[in-house]
Amino acid sequence: MAKEGPIVFTRRASGLVREIGLFTAIAIPLTHTIGGGINKLLILASYENPGANVPLAYILAGIPIFFTAVSYTMLAVSMPRTGGDYIYISRGINPMLGFLTSWGFWFTELMSLGIIAYYDVDFWGLGFRIANIATGNETYLNWAEQLKEGTAWCFALGIIIVLVSAVITLLGARIYSYIINIGLVAGVIGSVAMIVFFITKSPADAPTLWNETYGGGQPIYSQIVQLAKDTGWTESTFDFGATSTAAIGAVWAYIGFTAACYMGGEVKNPSKSLVWSITISSVLIIAYYAFIGVMVYRAFGDFIPQYTWCTKVAPDQLNAILPAAPTALLPTFAAALAPGQTLIQLIMILSGAIWLLNDIPAFFLVCSRLAFSWSFDRFFPEKISEVNDKFHSPHWAILLTTIGGLFGVWVCAQGAWTAAMETTMLYIFTVMFGCLAAAVTPYVRRELYDRSIKLEIVGVPLMTIVGTLGFGTNFYLLFVAGAALGPKDLAYCAIWMTAGLIIFLGYYAHNIRKGVDVKTIYAEIPPA
Repeated sequence: MAKEGPIVFTRRASGLVREIGLFTAIAIPLTHTIGGGINKLLILASYENPGANVPLAYILAGIPIFFTAVSYTMLAVSMPRTGGDYIYISRGINPMLGFLTSWGFWFTELMSLGIIAYYDVDFWGLGFRIANIATGNETYLNWAEQLKEGTAWCFALGIIIVLVSAVITLLGARIYSYIINIGLVAGVIGSVAMIVFFITKSPADAPTLWNETYGGGQPIYSQIVQLAKDTGWTESTFDFGATSTAAIGAVWAYIGFTAACYMGGEVKNPSKSLVWSITISSVLIIAYYAFIGVMVYRAFGDFIPQYTWCTKVAPDQLNAILPAAPTALLPTFAAALAPGQTLIQLIMILSGAIWLLNDIPAFFLVCSRLAFSWSFDRFFPEKISEVNDKFHSPHWAILLTTIGGLFGVWVCAQGAWTAAMETTMLYIFTVMFGCLAAAVTPYVRRELYDRSIKLEIVGVPLMTIVGTLGFGTNFYLLFVAGAALGPKDLAYCAIWMTAGLIIFLGYYAHNIRKGVDVKTIYAEIPPA
């Protein structure tokens, strides 16, 4: 028997098991992506970016998303391994760049995990507000107020959501798949209900329907409009710069469409499943975002930024007009189109809450698998790559993600919007180089390209074409995102990325001292 060579990686097999089927592979990006970005930031963007055409911003953001999705699909088919773009960039371009970009994206996912957990509580509060309207029960009204952003209950429940999601992820891909598939179906039901009401209700009826839903038939819609004007809101003309800045928030809403690629080593039949999971799912997400954005702004127009303005600038005066005024969320406006139909309203609202709730375990998957892949390459503590024998889940990586997620909840409680912008910039930085890896792989790693989907246009690989387009469009967004941040926020990003460089260099030197062949590690694709 031939003697086996030295172990290049932490061990000869990852220990992870291919348990994720086609339906779950599709569910992962849908449940990771459709959440706070569309259900909250779609509405908040009109307040944050006066003059922006918010639906157009979501459509424009979808262009680089599509190019990135096709690029990542082709890379994932050629390298179906746990770690996603860390593997693609470190093997296709440069090991240090691969680590640094994934280090930035890991921070993005950790902070977003906390942001979404914190956001989610407010959606459940909105459900209690609708229950109060339907029954007149003051207990429901009190619960709705307790679950609003900024309350102690919001923070505490955000922490609980993170901890429960950690347990779900720890139980392994099979249990996670079962739960997330149910969550996907529940979310889709509520989204379909929203779509039906947006299509069937005339925009001219929106003021009356709002009054019937939230004002008991009193003309509170016009009073809110007047309050916004009295407290400083002014109508803005279209501004492409504001629309571009709003597109950065839209990009944050799209983060997660590549989630399945980080689970590449656990997906059954990756050559088929990853095409559906990344490219087809991204097309569905872009279409949904574009449609729902156009329809809600078609129905309510300037009332969306006016109402959001009042919640931010004049909350006391707003509560005098509309006691316990609900937070400005997509389901808030969708439910307004169905006065008296309490069950339908609750389905719409709770679907928003469920979409955000679905997000959290998906964040755990991505974060834990990134840390796992660094460790498996010997560039992070080796214990992080240990896998539970019973559940086939990387338990130490999940614990590390839990700590980061809890910190993310705390950061969100201090100011979620800034955190979202910082993480968006780091995300764009990552996928920009992921697309670059797609552009160059057919030439610098031909053997990997030969395993992928080999389509060519006039002799140029499609992987190179979409990778180049993805790199260029994301490069533009990177500068727009940077311009939207202040020096302090950019300094935080710089500190984080510098820390990542120090870790990489430290492990590089440590591995050399141990006699590890680092060049061989990054020349090979990790075992499944």
